[in-house]
Amino acid sequence: MHILFILKDFKPGGGVECVQQRLAEQFLKDGQRVSFFVMNGDTPDAEGAEILNGGGSGIVGLLKSIVLLRQIIRGDGVTHLIAAKEQANLCTWFATLGSPCKVIYSRHAALDCGEQKIGSTSLRLLYALYLCGNGKVVTVSNGLRLSLAELMPWGRQRIRYCPNAVVTEQLLSAAQAPLPTGLPIEYWLGVGRLVEPKGFHLLLDAYAMALLSDALPDLVIAGDGPQLKALTSQARRLGIESRVHFTGYLSNPYPLIRHARLLILSSFHEGLPTVLIEALALGTPVLACDCETGPRELLDNGRLGHLVKVNDVPALAEGMLHSLVVNGQAAQSEHVVADTVRQYTSQYAAQAYYQVWNQ
Repeated sequence: MHILFILKDFKPGGGVECVQQRLAEQFLKDGQRVSFFVMNGDTPDAEGAEILNGGGSGIVGLLKSIVLLRQIIRGDGVTHLIAAKEQANLCTWFATLGSPCKVIYSRHAALDCGEQKIGSTSLRLLYALYLCGNGKVVTVSNGLRLSLAELMPWGRQRIRYCPNAVVTEQLLSAAQAPLPTGLPIEYWLGVGRLVEPKGFHLLLDAYAMALLSDALPDLVIAGDGPQLKALTSQARRLGIESRVHFTGYLSNPYPLIRHARLLILSSFHEGLPTVLIEALALGTPVLACDCETGPRELLDNGRLGHLVKVNDVPALAEGMLHSLVVNGQAAQSEHVVADTVRQYTSQYAAQAYYQVWNQ
């Protein structure tokens, strides 16, 4: 079996990139041949995997990538493909026309994710195209699978769910590293790319509101992105700049997650929030906005973490204050947490992909 991953680009620390790399590492452990085809930008550091460069960015880059990928599939003995993100999915569809390869087109983001700038009509057309070939579509949560199946019920049987590969021995080992310097002893934590759909501006507003009612731990926000300057200005305007710590991008955020008193997810949209799985695996209590797909499914309807209304500052502030009263709620259901986390191990995820290919 020669498994080829197709990615538009490879952003270090990106959620999709991390789970694809962990899945690839498991396939390698299983004795499979693994390659990465990256259309544009950085490439992964995956020991044992072959790294192949695509044609670049833009329409010209897409056309070049289709030609290159088609040549690789024919000449390099590729038998199975996993594409992630829409440009990679589209490139894969054209490159595999007439090919006997087993193809998976994956969807990691919510269907209404404005950050991708894809309307519902365009999204429907794209996935209709994928389902017209001989491949299958995989989503990263059951909720996302159901949403996509409602969008195109005729393709329901070929839309499957596979969990993300999140929990690995490397993650658990990396979490034992020392904390970054200059941070408070006790803190609450938000982690992610600093973009609008992650709702960090709501997190700051809610934190400032909660501070009016009670003494709170400091807030740490780990990540980088285009909203960094706006968020630091917002913290200053709210008068909480001394209580909020921006770390920037961290190659190893897991010690930070492990030691946090509370991990807070303030997103408007998620496919399946990887950081919640990481927090559960590391024993950290969580508070999450109940966006359409992901958090409710992952947190067992609120049994494993507190859920609050999405895009609602007072509700998020109330959830923060609630966490001061209810500590260690995840620890109260350790066996349920263990069962939840198990399905997001790299071994479990790899088996799910094998099953989709074999069905």
